[in-house]
Amino acid sequence: MVTDLRDQYQEVDPQVTERMATNLGPYIMDLLNAFASGISDEAAPHDITSLEYSLLRFCLAEGECTATQLAQVLPVDASRISRVVSRLVDMEILQRRRVRDDRRVVLLSLTETGRDLINELQRRVTAFNVRLLAGVSREEMIMCRSVADRILANYAAMKQSSR
Repeated sequence: MVTDLRDQYQEVDPQVTERMATNLGPYIMDLLNAFASGISDEAAPHDITSLEYSLLRFCLAEGECTATQLAQVLPVDASRISRVVSRLVDMEILQRRRVRDDRRVVLLSLTETGRDLINELQRRVTAFNVRLLAGVSREEMIMCRSVADRILANYAAMKQSSR
């Protein structure tokens, strides 16, 4: 099915393709904003921002991580990561631990309160996403994922070729 659509897409009039490409950015931004707003709305009652939610999810997945790792995966600079980490430590959601062999390295991990919070937030965000995707079929989701994967692969190839 995906191959069929790609073949059909390649046969589209180049002017139509150009119009679709011109409108794609704002469309994707609207989609991203819908998901981001949902995360913000679900996290706000817990005094957590969408950036903090993303940071907590990463810490949950990794177990322990450094601020440097967070700065590499989140779309903000290191100083912003430092401020966010300090706030979450002050809220007793994250904890810091220095590595014995190298006291310069500080590992971050969730506290028990932090684990409980991120698990609750993930339930809430998942429920929001289910509501947001109401009426979208499994096939449409597969197609959407396939298109997004192709766009991301094209972007990665463009970045690689520009080096």
